[in-house]
Amino acid sequence: MILSKKVILLLSLLSLTLISTSQNTASQNDLIENLIEEIAEQSEEELDYSNLLDELNKLLIDPINLNNANESDLDKLFILNKNQITNFIKYRESTGQIFSLYELQLIPGFSSAVIRNIAPFVNLKQISRDTLNTRKKAKHILLLKSEKTIEKEKGYSTENTNSRYLGSPWKYYSRYQYTSAQNKISFGFTSEKDKGEPFFEGENKNGFDFYTAFVQYNSKSILKQVNLGDYQVKFGQGLSLWAGLGGGKSSLTTHNAYKSQGIKSYKSTDENQFYRGISVLLEPLKNVNLALFSSYKKKDGSLDSDSITPFISSIVNTGFHRNSNEFNQKHNLKEMVLGSYLSVNLNKIEMGISFLQTKYSPEIRGTDAPYNYYNYKGNKNQNLSFYYESQYRSIHLYGEIAQSKSGGRAILQGANIQAHPQLNFELIYRKYDPDYHALFSNSFSEQSKTQNEEGFYMGVEFHPYPKWTVKAYYDQFKFPWLRYSANSPSEGHEYFSQLEFTPSNLVSVYFRYKQENKPVNNSSDIIKGLEIQKKNQYRLHLSAKINENWEIRNRIEVSHFQKENTNENGYLIYQDLIYHFTKQPISINLRYALFDTESYNSRIYAYENDILYGYSVPAYYLKGNRFYLNFNWKVNRNLKLYVKYAQTKYSNQTSIGSSNSEINGDSKSEIKLLLKFRF
Repeated sequence: MILSKKVILLLSLLSLTLISTSQNTASQNDLIENLIEEIAEQSEEELDYSNLLDELNKLLIDPINLNNANESDLDKLFILNKNQITNFIKYRESTGQIFSLYELQLIPGFSSAVIRNIAPFVNLKQISRDTLNTRKKAKHILLLKSEKTIEKEKGYSTENTNSRYLGSPWKYYSRYQYTSAQNKISFGFTSEKDKGEPFFEGENKNGFDFYTAFVQYNSKSILKQVNLGDYQVKFGQGLSLWAGLGGGKSSLTTHNAYKSQGIKSYKSTDENQFYRGISVLLEPLKNVNLALFSSYKKKDGSLDSDSITPFISSIVNTGFHRNSNEFNQKHNLKEMVLGSYLSVNLNKIEMGISFLQTKYSPEIRGTDAPYNYYNYKGNKNQNLSFYYESQYRSIHLYGEIAQSKSGGRAILQGANIQAHPQLNFELIYRKYDPDYHALFSNSFSEQSKTQNEEGFYMGVEFHPYPKWTVKAYYDQFKFPWLRYSANSPSEGHEYFSQLEFTPSNLVSVYFRYKQENKPVNNSSDIIKGLEIQKKNQYRLHLSAKINENWEIRNRIEVSHFQKENTNENGYLIYQDLIYHFTKQPISINLRYALFDTESYNSRIYAYENDILYGYSVPAYYLKGNRFYLNFNWKVNRNLKLYVKYAQTKYSNQTSIGSSNSEINGDSKSEIKLLLKFRF
């Protein structure tokens, strides 16, 4: 692979930046990038990150005050583990109010890199009687968003009437949220029409294809919280109750313990991972919480019949209803849920138990494929789980055990050890039986399901010198039963290491190496044996704030894919330029990227800045270039405008995509618009 002149130019820009002694950035984008990129790389599904972005953006607007934050508030940072939170609270109790973020370096586990990461999401307001009595105002937030792919996809003109898209190529999204003063009552709704879905016509005569709404009441009495409408429940380590995005292996190598989040209103557009009904959270005794919830909703599924009774052969999670084929799958499955959990906090130890009963109509049978042998089948499932977490000196122990109606069990046991103020370890063992069924789980795992997996994870974070950080993890895993891509039981491993250098609060550089070995079916048409699929990735990334106006980000990433006699290489290189106008509330964000991989196998993922609450983690593959431009304008105190235009141009393709998403030509362009009203 020969580097082109464009690549050499970008490499030169990066080199100049690396030797620059000017300044560097503590941008929150680095943290968001790391979290979402890692999850996207490890999941074959298109996940919904909007709740995570929502939480992080909420912290940017309303940072946590470290001088009165409790453990639950600090959990929302996603960045601090249990040991760091415990050490922070002990320090504040012994010294009183904190006056500078630099003071945090006195706390075991708080390196300059950790402080740099949490800085955008916290403040240090001093606590006074006036502060405590300050009454907040009620808030209204309204978001209106639209986006479109400029080039016409095949689905809009295909002659197959069952596959032809029935709506326009525009995507529409709206969201409204009201929060009362003192945060006692909040309510709102979200509505969405995907590209190609009809709007106020055909099957969607009521307008949008998807609606979600919520009402939440909070109190300091026994009746602590009531939710009506749509909500999510996240409990324990996610073996039984964790609707929505969980965690996963990432550059936060010692931050994998889940933090129970209880019940939260649902505001996202994933059409499956939530409950619809009512939930009640009680606090009958101090530090004792009892939750009861029920739900009824319809999901998409492929309906089949054995000539006597109908059944669902597969659950469809895409949420797309663009043509007759997709409408035929809409709302074929009825789901009824009853659940509860009880948690007790005894200061040194917190524990809880949960129960979930799910009924489906018609029953789910799945397909006859051998890898589906242990997958859930039937019309009723039950899950019972017990979790605990405890802090003993500098050791945080946590775990959960769960069982489903089939008798299958899932176990997770973890330990986070602060061996030295600058040295942190994490160990996790998990064992999920092939016949363990939990359709609302999302725990720490190699796969996207909490099923058919056993593994041991070791992570470390070390700060040998004030400006240096070393992170690494090793994960050994095996699958006792077949998988979609493996016709026999198998095992593999994954290794990750990262060296970070932060010479000041304005500059950050890291080098990363990641290797994954996983057995998959070979290419033989006669006997499907297993072959090791090996992927190596090398990344050099720099973030820097040049001055008050300019920020830059650069990345070079190289990938190598190996399977049987196939050896493929690929690279991605990009330059980000961010400019903040001094006299106008306007910022502009530009990326230009070059990529060249031999196929999808050696693809490289990279997070992109997007409009507010938006996200994009495209897989770069084949050969071409991509650029995008973000324009953000705070029109006045109540109104903000966000615009994004992006285009990918391939140098060796005459068409892009496949099936109904195919585009004739070598370019794909997209535009997004968002208006945010706040009053």
